[in-house]
Amino acid sequence: MQVKTVRASSVKEAMEQIKDELGSDAVLLHTKKYREGGVLGGAEMIEVTAAVDETQARVPRSASAYVPPVAPILPSNVLNQYRMSEPSTEGPSAMPARAVLSAYDTYGTESSAVEPYAANPGMTTYPPEAYAMPAAPVVPLPQTPAPYASSQGGSAPFPAQEAESEPARVTPAENGAAERIRLLEDELAQMKTMLASMMAANQPKEIISIRDALHRQDVREDLCEELSGKIPIADVNMDSLDPRAPGVLASYLSQIMNFTDGLRTGGRSSRVAAFIGTTGVGKTTTLAKVAAHFVLEQNLKGALITADTYRISAVEQLKKYAEILGLPVEVVYSAADLRKAIARHRSKDFVLVDTAGRSQYNEFQMDELKELLDAHPRMEKHLVVSATTKEADAAEIMKRFSSCNPDHIIFTKTDETQTIGMVLNLLAGKELSLSFLSNGQSVPDDIIPATADRLAELLLRE
Repeated sequence: MQVKTVRASSVKEAMEQIKDELGSDAVLLHTKKYREGGVLGGAEMIEVTAAVDETQARVPRSASAYVPPVAPILPSNVLNQYRMSEPSTEGPSAMPARAVLSAYDTYGTESSAVEPYAANPGMTTYPPEAYAMPAAPVVPLPQTPAPYASSQGGSAPFPAQEAESEPARVTPAENGAAERIRLLEDELAQMKTMLASMMAANQPKEIISIRDALHRQDVREDLCEELSGKIPIADVNMDSLDPRAPGVLASYLSQIMNFTDGLRTGGRSSRVAAFIGTTGVGKTTTLAKVAAHFVLEQNLKGALITADTYRISAVEQLKKYAEILGLPVEVVYSAADLRKAIARHRSKDFVLVDTAGRSQYNEFQMDELKELLDAHPRMEKHLVVSATTKEADAAEIMKRFSSCNPDHIIFTKTDETQTIGMVLNLLAGKELSLSFLSNGQSVPDDIIPATADRLAELLLRE
């Protein structure tokens, strides 16, 4: 393993030096900052220490000595590939077999540097080109050399017949070296993983502009385009997590849609409000939340009236809420009954009327609802729509219930969806105003009087 320490004025410059000198596979081991220039100050410098794994050792060459191959293990088939029974006629004479074997006997597996091979006295010295070998599969060298025949007393060439290789024997030293290499590779892999994790943690978070945030909330493209014309372009591209972002978006929302900030009471007469909509959108629960808001926060007196005689336990549910809040409750079955009940409570600050859920496609039910709402000329009508409804269905509901002339709209279950761009899509450019946003089932807490600021916060939520 090669270790390198560099010093530079910045991390970027240090990393470039590391990459140039050690390559892209280098691993950072240590970094530290220091000042250069004396005790009174100076330039801030950074010191980086890195390392890289070297897979091949560098072996010095000498013209007068033989340098064995880098690999510590001689291929077992070298005896067969380099038989020297027939001398070459076009180059130097073949190297004796004993010289080949003795050269590899001098190569130790534990040595960090390879000692050059010295020729035996009286033996012919061959140039390095004579020992050049083609690449071959690496297999351990047998400890016992293959037998060879002596033809003329001294060293003799290998016989033409191929020697049969024996199974390789691995020494304890070789096992120890292989284990150390494996441990080093594991350590380097762990360091690379740790370095990658540290670099990922230091990456800056993605900046999402106000416009991008509206796209994520499924706001229509034309409204996103209009945003650029209503507010400065710098504000359009502002980070949605910026504390100023809700105020910027609220200024745009207040220009394209209407808000009521909830129900406001006052004046000499009682304020009468009816809650209408399809089944299962939370009309009764929303009515109870609004009533609790009047009683607990504004200390007002009121009454509850229900015309929902179709749903099982609907009357009992409203009576339970009225008992907790200390409010009277009445059950009506017709428009005439409703007219009389409202008259009995004309001295109260508010009267809230619950209605049965109606299908927007059932004309009989819609006509029955319109007749009920005509019982009082100043009755406010709040259309209740679930935020989980598909936008196309919600648009159809608003269209069908327009025959009842609703004054305001309430969106419930905003906590059950991640995208509420539908609210902006449906109300942009409409006279129908947003009065409440319900965000849970808890009474009286989970309801928000609708304002541009509150809607902006929901649109910019992560």
